Amino acid sequence: MVEFSNAAEKTLEEQRRFTYRDCLRGTVPVPKSVNGATIFQVLMVGGMVTFMVTINGLRNTGLDFLVNSHWLYPLMFCLAFLVRTFIGAPIVNKLAPKLVFSRFEGVARGVAMTVLNVCCMAPIMCAIATLLIMGPTDFLIHYATTLPVVTPMALFVNFFVVGPIAKLAFANRISPSGGLGLLSNLEQNAPNLTRLLGC
Repeated sequence: MVEFSNAAEKTLEEQRRFTYRDCLRGTVPVPKSVNGATIFQVLMVGGMVTFMVTINGLRNTGLDFLVNSHWLYPLMFCLAFLVRTFIGAPIVNKLAPKLVFSRFEGVARGVAMTVLNVCCMAPIMCAIATLLIMGPTDFLIHYATTLPVVTPMALFVNFFVVGPIAKLAFANRISPSGGLGLLSNLEQNAPNLTRLLGC
C-alpha cells in the first residue's frame, strides 16, 4: 500500500505542470544533466539574443535595423552561446554557490541569479553588439552610453520574460516529465548519432 502511494505520488509529481508564478518563486527545476543544460542554454541564449539585439539595434539605428540587419541575429546567437559556454557559465557556476545559493532562497535567489548572469554576460555581449552595429568609430562612446541602458533591460527581460519562457518550455514540454521525452530519446540514441556522424 505504501509502495503504491509513493508510486502515485511520484507520477503526480512527474505530471505536474509548472506556472509562471512558479518561475518567479524559483521553484521550477533547472536541468543539471549535460543534454538538459545544453538545451536550456539554447532556449535562454536564443531568447535573450532576440530581445536584446532588437533593443540595441533599434536604439542605435532606428527602425531600419528591423529591415536591414536580420543577419545579426544568427551571428549574435552563435557568439552569445560561445561566450555563455566558455566565459559566462564557468564564472556563474564558480560564484553562485558562495554569492547566491548560500545566502538566498525563493524569489530572492531567482533575482540574485539573474543579476549574476546578466553581470557576467551583458558587458561582453553589449561590446560585441555595439561593435557589429555601430562599427569601431567612436566605439567607446557608443559602448559607454549603451551599457547603462541595456543592462537594466536585460535584467528585466531575463527575469520576467526569457527566464520563465525557457523554464516553462523545458519543464512542461521538453523534459521527459513534460511529455515530449526529447532528453530520453537523445540519451538513448546518442551512441547511434555519434557513429552516424563518424565521431
